[in-house]
Parts: sequence; structure tokens; C-alpha cells
Amino acid sequence: MKLKLALVSAFPPGRHSLNEYGLHLAREMAARTDVSEVVVLADQLTEEAPELVLGPKVRVVRCWSFNSVTAGVSILTALKREGVDAAIWNVQTATFGDREAPAALGLMAPAVARLLGTPGGVIAHNILAGIDLDSTQLKGQRIRQAVVRAAGPVVTRAMLAATYTTVTLRSYADHLGAAFPKAEVHLVPHGTFDTDKRDMARIESRARRIVTMGKFGTYKRLETLLAAFDMLRKDPAFANYELVIGGSDHPNAKGYMASVEAARADDPGVNFHGYVAEDDVPAFFGNARVSVFDYSATTGSSGVLHQTACYGAVPVFPAIGDFVDVCRDEGLAGANYAPENASEMAGAMRRILGDPTEANRLAKANKEASMELPLSKVVEFHVDRLRRAIRPRVRQVPQTV
Repeated sequence: MKLKLALVSAFPPGRHSLNEYGLHLAREMAARTDVSEVVVLADQLTEEAPELVLGPKVRVVRCWSFNSVTAGVSILTALKREGVDAAIWNVQTATFGDREAPAALGLMAPAVARLLGTPGGVIAHNILAGIDLDSTQLKGQRIRQAVVRAAGPVVTRAMLAATYTTVTLRSYADHLGAAFPKAEVHLVPHGTFDTDKRDMARIESRARRIVTMGKFGTYKRLETLLAAFDMLRKDPAFANYELVIGGSDHPNAKGYMASVEAARADDPGVNFHGYVAEDDVPAFFGNARVSVFDYSATTGSSGVLHQTACYGAVPVFPAIGDFVDVCRDEGLAGANYAPENASEMAGAMRRILGDPTEANRLAKANKEASMELPLSKVVEFHVDRLRRAIRPRVRQVPQTV
């Protein structure tokens, strides 16, 4: 029996969090011979743009809006209308909104879908218990933080009432297993998008380029990186390096990138690339020597870290939170520094850039580690698990002779 599956996710050309992961999930789901169709229940676009052409087995239905309290209802209505066999929910805590009510209501939808007859698996890229609220848009807002902390266990319990849940980090699995022992929770790491065999240029043969990519302005910022880059360039051996900044404002930090770019308008060594389209990602990282993460906190397994590893740039990141967990669980490594410490960051970059032998060793090891779990294996887990959830329902269908 071939399955007709729904994928609930932010989706390109929309730019909300996890949209690229959703794209690769859809591609891998459609590539399976036991899947007849993938219906992507996606976020509505805020600007007009053409839909991606992903072949005859993928259909995008834009049925919910970010920060709408009715997003969950819209998705449930679409699931019923489409008549899918099961659904995969690609979510993080703020997938459906950065305000409390829409975020919470959206995360309850997988459980309601199951009650209404559509089994589903949740890919939880982070959990509320693993987030430092002072590193989010709730910094300094004690009343809203108290509300979130009080509601967190309730929302998490509701989300875990889906058929099953997967998390990308062992620390998340351990926490949920202890707090909700009856829930079905599996550890399934992030996975690698691109497993094509590509020649990886040696570090010393690449452009003298440092890159960073993300949605900036909250816990991902640029001040420490820019200060560290200035320190690095004072050394004549690194004076002709360039820094390429890919990405855009975080939704809660409108205007941040424009202000930083304006402050660096007269610096030819700093290039503001803007949004990095999916087709440009391999060259963005593959032509760079190091990829830097100017983070003061973490909120889940980093997709950018996995892209960095996949394309052979050496990561430079603070040894905090989920970075530590990913490196322990998946065998990735890089150069570390204390968060928000420009001097240490500059020193970490200097060590990697000044030692090609070590840089190439790290790049090769990270590439090999990232290939251990291709996204096709992640999708295989979900399709197999959903098929088992569907089977009891299928057995109840009367057979005709």
C-alpha cells in the first residue's frame, strides 16, 4: 500500500524557521517508492513569489498563517479535506507564532489530528524546557516568561499526545523520558541534507573567506564577530581576509541587519550577502575556510552547523548548550570560544586559519560524520513508524471478494 502523506511545515519560498528542513523532507518523502503523494501544508506567504517545482508527487497547500490563533484549525481542516493517511509535523516551539497563544495552539494540533483519525509524527527541533527565555524576544518580560514557564509542561504534554515524537538531541530525549514516561519519544538526529559525492577543496586552496549565516538580532548577533574580525585583520597574515554575512533579520529584530550594514558601509572586507537561496548554500560554505557562530545561547540542533560540516568549512562556535550536545551525539567538532568574547573568538579563528593541517583534519572528519545519517534515513524512520500506526486502522476496512 502506497501512502499519501501530509507534511506540516514552514516551506520555501517562505522564510520562517525550518523552511529549508521542510523542503528537504518533502523531497526525501517524495523519493520513496512507497509514498504516492506528499501534500505540504505550508505557511502562507507574506510576499508574492512562485512556488518551487518539486515534481508530480509534491503538492503545496498554503493553509495557515504565522501568529494566527486559527492556524491549527486551518491545518486540521486541510488534513480532513486532503484525506491523507498520516502526517509528519516539522516544528519548533515558535513554528506557529512568536506570541504565546498561536504558538501553543499550533503545537496542540498534532494531538487533535490523531483524535480525529490522522496519525502523525512530530519532529520537535527544540523543546520549551531547553530554551533560555532571556535569550529570546521575552528577555526582561518577567510576566510573559512566567506564563510560558507555567504553560510549557501543558503544551509539551499535548504535543506528545501525537502518535509519537522525535527529538534531535539526546538531552531532549532524556528530559522528556523523565518528565513524561508514558509518551513515545525517539532520538532521531537532525540528518544531512546533501549526501551527493562532491570534491571538497582543501582549506588552503579556498578563498580567504570567513562566513556566517542565520536570522540575526536576538541570541544570534554580529557585534562579537565583527569585533573579532577586526582583531584578526590586525595580524598581517590575515589582513586580506573577507567576512561574508548571509541571512536576514530575526522576525523579532526588524531593522537589525540594516543598522549593522550601515555601520560597516565603508569596510570593503565585510560583505552582506543577504538571504542565501537553497541552491547557493553549497558554494556559500564550500568556498569558505571557516564558518562562525556568534551565539549567546542555543535553541536546538543547528541546521547551519550541519550545512557547515557537510560542505567542509570549519565551524567556530561557543562551547555551550546544544552545540555541546550535537558534538557529543554526532561526532562534529570545531574551534571553540567563550560566548560574547571577541578576543577568544579571534583566537579560535586564528588557530584554525593558521594551521591548515588541523583545519583539513576537522573538515574531513566533520564531513564524514555528517554523512552518517542522511535525511533519507530520517524519513525512512518516520514512514515506517507511520505505516505501523496506520495498519490497525486499515485492518478494520471491510474486504470484498
